Amino acid sequence: MSQRDPRRGGKHADEALKRQADSIARNTRIPVSLQQSTPADTLGMRPPRSLSKIKDKKLRSELSRQYLSQKRAANHAKLADEYLHGTVPGEDAGMIEVDDEMERTARVTQAQIKDQVGVDTARKSFELKLGGKDQVGLGPYRCDYTRNGRHLLLGGRKGHLAAFDWQSGKLSCEIQVRETVRDVRWLHNNTFFAAAQKKYTYIYDQNGIEIHRLKDHIEVQRMEFLPYHFLLATIGKPGYLKYQDTSTGMMVASHRTGLGSCATMAQNPLNAVIHLGHANGTVTLWTPNMSTPALKVLTHRGPVTGLTIDSHRNGREMATCGLDGTIKVWDMRMLGKGPRREWTSRRAASDVAYSQRGLLGVAWGAHVSLYHTEAALGNAPPGPYMTHGLPQCTPLQLRFCPFEDVLGVGHAQGFTSLLVPGAGEPNFDTSEADPYETKARRREREVHSLLDKIQPDMITLDPDTMGQLDTRASRLSEGIVPAARTDRPGSVPRAADGTPYARLSRVQRLALSGNGDDNGDDAFVRAEEDSSVGHENRAPVVPAKGTTKEKKRARGRNSSMKRYLRKKRQNVVDANTIALREKYQREKARRREEQQPAPMKEPSALDVFARNRGPRR
Repeated sequence: MSQRDPRRGGKHADEALKRQADSIARNTRIPVSLQQSTPADTLGMRPPRSLSKIKDKKLRSELSRQYLSQKRAANHAKLADEYLHGTVPGEDAGMIEVDDEMERTARVTQAQIKDQVGVDTARKSFELKLGGKDQVGLGPYRCDYTRNGRHLLLGGRKGHLAAFDWQSGKLSCEIQVRETVRDVRWLHNNTFFAAAQKKYTYIYDQNGIEIHRLKDHIEVQRMEFLPYHFLLATIGKPGYLKYQDTSTGMMVASHRTGLGSCATMAQNPLNAVIHLGHANGTVTLWTPNMSTPALKVLTHRGPVTGLTIDSHRNGREMATCGLDGTIKVWDMRMLGKGPRREWTSRRAASDVAYSQRGLLGVAWGAHVSLYHTEAALGNAPPGPYMTHGLPQCTPLQLRFCPFEDVLGVGHAQGFTSLLVPGAGEPNFDTSEADPYETKARRREREVHSLLDKIQPDMITLDPDTMGQLDTRASRLSEGIVPAARTDRPGSVPRAADGTPYARLSRVQRLALSGNGDDNGDDAFVRAEEDSSVGHENRAPVVPAKGTTKEKKRARGRNSSMKRYLRKKRQNVVDANTIALREKYQREKARRREEQQPAPMKEPSALDVFARNRGPRR
């Protein structure tokens, strides 16, 4: 077969093929997943061996595909961040550089920074002296930025509230509530904000009009808003941690901490877990679906005054400060082994805050200091990156502005905005937070956020467990793991996952002791019945022939188990509890109908005649 000479022309000529390739390139687009080559780390990667034990082929293949996709996505994101954004490991982009090793960046003042930066950047450094007609300060002030860093909210202790676009200077609202304001917080966007006032917590719109009064949140001192769950978490003097759903207006959970008044709160951006600092020096971690703290750590020898979580390291690092004068940096994965680094400040710190790039801001006395926590470990005080003094204005709160090299300081005389080079993240994701969004885009984002709202039950300490297979539960169902562990004679039985017997529910205790029924629904009904119904409303139980009746121990109204079940039922309201209550009501109605005597039948004429006639003689 002879080959055709391409110089003769035709559809296979070089020019024709080139025109065809150009037309295809203009009208087609390579998928994003194929634009980058597969990272070398993922070549030949295989799923873990634990997935090979799954018998279901469809489930095993789906979990393997998800595992490999997550690994490849993480490597692609790392390459994109390294090559596109220029964040090469070992380099501090945007930080202050010195010419000599003996020169210290801590000696650089705000005036020198404003002289070296542009006019637009220099305007971001300002100071607001907020006072009344008699020039008396309305502070101390609390401040908060929106998620996109565009709007600023200020709240003075003496009732002054102000919300405005701090970059353009456009004022949204300014009101005087004429009562104590302890904390302020933006909600999902700049159209609504919450203010913790003297007795109740109020919700205001962007015009300063009161929208709601939350009567369940009494004497609140600190607030946190979970943007992906639309939950407003509050803690105050009564010592109750409460979660309010701002999209539906319902109270999700109310937990009694049992540690008294609390004035320190922070949320973990990785898993949305609430961290509370208490007066006895402990830090507790809370989730809406648990009435007891998920974790409790002793951090200081005195009251905890400041608490912050690092978002630059994906919520893996926590910094605390207390009245004992120490500042400690903790690794969230190794809390039981003590702090990763600690040092003692000259005075007791009043607040700490992490920036988006990992800088730690500490407010002590009338000074604000910023540190690099990635330096060499040790207990010696690290050299400060920057310092700033506020004479006669004791700092109360520190708040870094998102996507800006700005640190906001709320103090007794008003508010101060400081320029901190290298503090903010320069690359923002417009799908998460857009500083330049329009009104239409803001409405669209609000709708999408409500549609993608995450349920409170999904808040856990380890967010990686979501969407994974519970191998222990599958092994327990197959009979590989024993249901209870009674290794030694006389030992207290424990659950299969190692949970102590004292922390198990009543149904689980009955199952471990062998008194539970095979039907899980009936067991839950009996447990709910025992915890809700008194002895006078309970139907008598007749033991079967040949069996001994179990002795009732501590089943009164005020027993410890009844108090535990009542508190657990009041604190957490979910679909399972509502379904169990409805099922119990149906069972109670059925039993009441069975116990009622049969109605008296009206006697017939023959019965009346036989009764009146009497017996024959």
